[in-house]
Amino acid sequence: MTSQLIVRFRDRILAGTYAPGSALRQDVLASEFGTSKIPVREALVQLQSEGLVDIFPNRGFQVRPLAAAELDEIFSLRLQIEPIAVARGAKLATAADHVAARRALAQLNDALAAEEFSSPGQLNRAFHLLLIVPRLQPVAAEILSRLHTLAQRYVQAHLRPEGRVKRAMREHAALLRVWSAGKSKEARVLIHSHIESTRDDLLTATAAASANRR
Repeated sequence: MTSQLIVRFRDRILAGTYAPGSALRQDVLASEFGTSKIPVREALVQLQSEGLVDIFPNRGFQVRPLAAAELDEIFSLRLQIEPIAVARGAKLATAADHVAARRALAQLNDALAAEEFSSPGQLNRAFHLLLIVPRLQPVAAEILSRLHTLAQRYVQAHLRPEGRVKRAMREHAALLRVWSAGKSKEARVLIHSHIESTRDDLLTATAAASANRR
């Protein structure tokens, strides 16, 4: 039950169903999912370790708020690790890896075209991780998987403004093309630019949202 709740809660947090900063009341969640508070608490503690939930004394659990400092750190770490791993993935990838990456991108594009903004975050994460060929770079895959999970809520917000979906599709297509051709240097440049431009857009949007709240 705990493992099932972890998946359900994580999906709802990443999709925005449980909004950033909102309280996660154990009794309400236990009633909703027909269980006791023990597995609910265990699931929320696990999600705290993943960086998605905060725990406060006498206040309980809440969804971790979105923050410019966290956003900047997540994407700065991705910029240090992901371009190198993708460049190496371009050299290591087999024909089967190329097929898997193309399928993942097709699924992402279908969701984006349909404006299904609850799922693209996970699909985007899957596509990016396939580019590093996880079975051959397991440590990088583990680190980047965590970073992409933390980034997912921000990325979904990034896709909503007008024109962002088309730009994401265009950048992903160019990246997949050079990666599939084994052009590691070009892949490294493109993924770095893609991550950096996404970070800059999100920091600008976060700053504007913070100013509007004042």
